[in-house]
Amino acid sequence: MLFVACTPDNPKMAALLNKSQLQFTVVPDASNPNKIVLTSLTPNVTPYWVTPMGNSTSLVDTIDIPFPGTDTIYYSVEGAGGLVTAEPYVLTITTIDPSYVSDPLWTYLAGGLGYSKTWVLDLDANGVSKYFQGPLYFYGTYDSWETVTAGVTAPSGADSWNWCPSWSGNTWLMPAGNYGTMTFDLKNGVHFTSNNLMIPALGSASGKYMLSPNTHTLTTTGAEILHDLGNDPNVTSWGSIKVMSLTANTMQLGVMRHTCSAGGPCTLVYNFVSQAYYESH
Repeated sequence: MLFVACTPDNPKMAALLNKSQLQFTVVPDASNPNKIVLTSLTPNVTPYWVTPMGNSTSLVDTIDIPFPGTDTIYYSVEGAGGLVTAEPYVLTITTIDPSYVSDPLWTYLAGGLGYSKTWVLDLDANGVSKYFQGPLYFYGTYDSWETVTAGVTAPSGADSWNWCPSWSGNTWLMPAGNYGTMTFDLKNGVHFTSNNLMIPALGSASGKYMLSPNTHTLTTTGAEILHDLGNDPNVTSWGSIKVMSLTANTMQLGVMRHTCSAGGPCTLVYNFVSQAYYESH
């Protein structure tokens, strides 16, 4: 028998680039300091950007970091020798991008750029609701701004329904009382404070928030929206919120009730009025 052995070529692998060979720039746009221009200057490689606003593989890209703070940009390249990452680039933003908060919903919620706005639950210590029929409504898990404000009909089979009870006929919903205040501001950043007076364990707290006008959602961290003690354990994420409706004087915020002794999943919708509206009515 004849055995024939073949020895494959074994070319030397390309050398891995050194961090010092990576070239890139991170500079503010001349017309808007919140828009940051990312430019890869390393030749013959594919760039990989990791930023607070997402990832990119563009040679030149522009990201918008709308609020003040310290952020980190990560720049890597993929060459013949493999992937190599530069030292992290730390970026400090000191301004709010006016174009980012130009949607009217930002003004309705927080009063506009440089201002703040305070809200109260629409139920006072005398059991009076000044605008809504009561402080708490119930909707299906599918319901959102689209079905409540925009009037879009839910598709067949969707969990879409509502029960909007008056508090006077359903006082079991929650006790009358002073539930405190919550404030959203756009003063050198986005800040959220609340004092859940009816839930001593929460007390006064402060944190951040983010409003998404396109999806009509609101997220909060560090503090929770005003709500009742009875439903406190029935919601696992008080910071994940659907904006059901929002005007200059009124606001409806929905959170997901996963389950409780009274029923299964649904959207609990808390009804608020601005403090200015409450005091003038």
